[in-house]
Amino acid sequence: MNGLFVATPSPALVEMVGAAGYDVAILDAEHALVSPDTLQEMIRAAEVSGVAPWVRVPEHDPGFVLRVLDAGATGIVVPHVRCRADVEAVVRAARYAPEGLRSLNSGRMVGHGRTELATHVAQANRRVSVVAMIEDAEALEVIDEIVTTPGLDMVLEGAADLSQSLGVPWQTRHPHVRAAVDQVHAACARHGVRFCAIPRVPADHARWQARGVTDVVLGEERSLAVRAFRSRVSEIPGYCREFRSHAQVIADAVDGPEPVCLFSYDLRALQEHAKAVVAALPDRCRMFYAVKANSDERVVAALDGIVAGFEVASGGELRVVGDAAPDASVLMGGPVPTDTELAAGVAAGVTRFHVESALGLHRLSDAATAAGTTAEVLLRVNLAGPFPAATIAMAGRPTQFGIDESALPEAIAAVADLPGVRLAGFHLHSLSNNLDPATHLTMLGHYRDAVLAWEERFGVRAEVVNVGGGIGVDYAALDTPFDWPAFCRGLHDLLSTFPTHWREVDFECGRFLVARCGVYAAEVLDVKHIHGQAHALVRGGNHHFRLPSSWAHSHPFHVVPADAWPAGRPRPEVAGEEVTICGELCTPKDTLARAPVERLRAGDVVVFEAAGAYGWDISHHDFLRHPHPERVFLAPEDG
Repeated sequence: MNGLFVATPSPALVEMVGAAGYDVAILDAEHALVSPDTLQEMIRAAEVSGVAPWVRVPEHDPGFVLRVLDAGATGIVVPHVRCRADVEAVVRAARYAPEGLRSLNSGRMVGHGRTELATHVAQANRRVSVVAMIEDAEALEVIDEIVTTPGLDMVLEGAADLSQSLGVPWQTRHPHVRAAVDQVHAACARHGVRFCAIPRVPADHARWQARGVTDVVLGEERSLAVRAFRSRVSEIPGYCREFRSHAQVIADAVDGPEPVCLFSYDLRALQEHAKAVVAALPDRCRMFYAVKANSDERVVAALDGIVAGFEVASGGELRVVGDAAPDASVLMGGPVPTDTELAAGVAAGVTRFHVESALGLHRLSDAATAAGTTAEVLLRVNLAGPFPAATIAMAGRPTQFGIDESALPEAIAAVADLPGVRLAGFHLHSLSNNLDPATHLTMLGHYRDAVLAWEERFGVRAEVVNVGGGIGVDYAALDTPFDWPAFCRGLHDLLSTFPTHWREVDFECGRFLVARCGVYAAEVLDVKHIHGQAHALVRGGNHHFRLPSSWAHSHPFHVVPADAWPAGRPRPEVAGEEVTICGELCTPKDTLARAPVERLRAGDVVVFEAAGAYGWDISHHDFLRHPHPERVFLAPEDG
């Protein structure tokens, strides 16, 4: 049994509790002021929504018990049971003779006369539950007498009031309180009476489940609602309008009470860069944003209307785009999407699916057929190469991505035969972080030749060729970016060799669009020399910004000096030598950079540049359970 206390006098809320799947709603007439008419309607709402209406009565008053049962309650929860007589009084009021002395009437519980009284009496005695709450120390002294009271169906622990009675107010996890609750549970186990727990943290759930306890009350609706509201407010994507630059954000954080640890994203700069990238593309070319690079809703929203749409690789990313850019065109891929994710993509109206195996085609076919629609498909092919040098290779070697060229005939045959799918073209994403425009154009020429050959061999016509992303950022030379204008001039010439029936040539860049919009700032907590080498330890590390560790590079940074320092404390520093910037994790792998510095002191701030892509999103945030960094989003043009 999963129950919930409901203290808000609202029939509509009771219906929501039932819709959420609870078995029992304990309508609280002890702590809440509920009028008789409202309580009657709350009970009716419970009946309609399929949740059992129990009432926590304000006192052991037989008259109140009678009235709520006649209104339709199926359970009486008795607070502050201190002795056997307390339970006996409620049992007498809740049960008809011979088990009790509940008064008879011909109201709604007998359908206003449509049900025979004898039938109702027999059914009511079986269906009404009497529950005793143990909330007082004196009850522990006679707990065996209480739990063996005839007519008692369940015992509910009340650790909150019990803690007060035991002299440790509101310390529900105090050893004395836990021992008392265990004593109640043990008495119930001895005498075969159902015990109901109120787990307050996940560990409580596990502990009670291990003891075979399956009856639980999962808190109260008011506290659950406040936590949910508070959580939702904290998650709503918002923008910082107080500052206009990363420098201002960092300067403000330096003056704060805690060590600096933050990401700052300049969404206006992101928009300006993305507009320039898109404007330089030749006709037929469209730029999609690869959401995996930075999946924050504010980034997606800032790019909406600038890029042609968004490329997603999971159901989670699909939801992000649906929330942040609900009208945008979406391309959906990923190495191995599940049936559920594909069904969600079909339901969301994904423009095209990038499919990487014959089995994937069957999954998509089933999803589209079930929805009564046809899904547009690009087959992702793992070409043999050769490809230019890049940081990460996805094709031209054994990897898990795409369809091997030798398996392409089977895939093309499958997409032709299966219902609900239609071949629209091919997807070719072979590498990541290429830094040379000329070699990238050469690779696109290789793609052209491959697709033309497949068209001739298999008798198909591609309408769309997606050439992926892979445009890089040189973290070792940020002052010499990928020459996008030169690349686009060469692309214009290359497109003249593409057949006209390829109506779209799609790019899906992530890093190239968002890397430079963000910085990661971390305050130096200590500086020391170990075996002759200088190390600066920062508040943060690769649990926030894993890119340097992932790519095994020294990430570019600059130092923001901080003048303030506590009087009387030593302030270690390094000057004129190479230093390794390390994080706060318990692993030697937690290194972010290694470079010479003019001067770096404890209390100074290290600012890692071009941290807008594959930073926070790819990091193991909760290793060691350090606090998460602040994430500041400078308002976009339309923010």
